[in-house]
Amino acid sequence: MPKENISPEGDPGAASRSRRHALKTLAVATQLAFLSPLVALAQISPSGSPLAIAPVASTAPLLDAPGFLQLSKALTGHTSMNTAFGTRLFATLGASDNSFANRAAALARQVRAGQTPQQLLAAANAAGLHDVALAIVAGWYTGTVTRDHHSKLVAYADSLMYATVADGLSPPTYCADGPLWWQRPPPAAGVSTPAEAAKARLAAPAPITNKQA
Repeated sequence: MPKENISPEGDPGAASRSRRHALKTLAVATQLAFLSPLVALAQISPSGSPLAIAPVASTAPLLDAPGFLQLSKALTGHTSMNTAFGTRLFATLGASDNSFANRAAALARQVRAGQTPQQLLAAANAAGLHDVALAIVAGWYTGTVTRDHHSKLVAYADSLMYATVADGLSPPTYCADGPLWWQRPPPAAGVSTPAEAAKARLAAPAPITNKQA
């Protein structure tokens, strides 16, 4: 014969088991809250074992690719940057360091309106985020991400170290403007040599002065 179901009201130990179940639930939830970087809630089975964990998002927003691009502009002082390059660099930095996303988000919270790159770097130093700031700047200028002596190429011709001198030099192995382009004189740098300055002074007309009789 099948056993009869006994209601909790008829079981003298039901109240005791209910209290033990509640204490187990509280203990598991407390451990998850302290041991996990995300606050977690656990569904507990009648035996006290967790069935599932539902993570709750942190109150601090994580940095996304557009936010990383804005942070990069603040760090480098460049107002126009390659979006595709920035997206790849952000993903590569995150893949090379599991803590990068959180630390970059903390660095982004140091950005202020009208702030210079030097001021942002000083704020990063004070917040213990100096290495994150330099990793981002180095990635943009070299086009590579280096971790444990291993480098991964993110971009080549678009890296900022070549963009800075793009008016007179092209990236190595790239043809700037047709065959034998290097034979043409480089563009003017806007600074006169001492010989050019002396020649300009000699060629300038003498100033006219009014002589009194």
